[in-house]
Amino acid sequence: MVAIMSYLSQNILHSLSDDEESKAERNPTTHILKQVKDAGFAHIKPDHYCNSEINQDLIEDMKETYANLLKDPSPGKRYRAYACYDWLPNQQKFVQQNSTQYFQSKEYNYIDGGKIREFSPITNAYLNNPILKTLIEKDVELAKQTGIIDFESKFQMGLHQIRYNAKGTEPSYSSPVWLHRDDEPLVFVHLFNLSENVLGGDNLIATDPKTITHILRLNTPLETLLLTKKPYHAVTPLGSANGDNAFRDILLITFMNKN
Repeated sequence: MVAIMSYLSQNILHSLSDDEESKAERNPTTHILKQVKDAGFAHIKPDHYCNSEINQDLIEDMKETYANLLKDPSPGKRYRAYACYDWLPNQQKFVQQNSTQYFQSKEYNYIDGGKIREFSPITNAYLNNPILKTLIEKDVELAKQTGIIDFESKFQMGLHQIRYNAKGTEPSYSSPVWLHRDDEPLVFVHLFNLSENVLGGDNLIATDPKTITHILRLNTPLETLLLTKKPYHAVTPLGSANGDNAFRDILLITFMNKN
C-alpha cells in the first residue's frame, strides 16, 4: 500500500508539473506576469520575442555593433552606449532625448551613484533595427500589464547597450558590483551574445543582501531577465577561461515614471 501511495503521489506531482509547464507554453505572458507578481522577477525565454519568421541576420547586425562600443570611464572594463526616450501620455508615443546623460542615486548605486554620467549615443543603425522595435513593443506590453508603470503619466525609457569585456586575468564587472536594487522600478536585461570562454556572468536574485535565492545564466540571444524593485540582484564578475578575449553583450531596457 505504501509503495502504491508513493507511486501515485510521484505521478500526481509529475502530472501537476507537466500541467504547469503546459500552461506556461500556452500562455507565456500569463506565466511571466505570475513570476513577477510572486517573486518580483521573471526569466523570459527567447521565443517570447522571436519566432521562426524573424530574420536572424538582423540579430547578427545588432550583435556586430557591440565590438565598436566606447569604454565606460568608470572601472569595470565595460563598453557602452545609451539612449533615453520620454513618454508623452497625451500623444501615447516616445520621443528621443537629445541628451545621453544618466543619473543614479547613491541609495541604489554606492559606486557611481550621486553623479551625472555621460555615455556615447547608441547608433542609428542599432536604434532603427526591426529587432529593437520588437523588443520595445513586447517590453512595453509587459510593462503595461504589470501595472508598475503608469502609461497615463510621463515616464522615461532608457536603452543601455553594454559589453562586459574580460581578457587575461583582468575581470569585467558591473556597477555596483554586488547585490543591489535599481532606481528604475522595471528593468529588462536582454542578452545578445556570450562568448564560449566566459567565466561568471551569472545573474543572482536575493530576498535581502544576505539571502541569495536564485542563480541563473542568460545563454541564448534574446533570453531575458525582467527585474522589479522587489528582489535584490547582481551579475557576477566576468572572466576569461583561457585568457583570450571574453565578452557578454546585453541591452537593458528600463522604465521609470517621472515625479
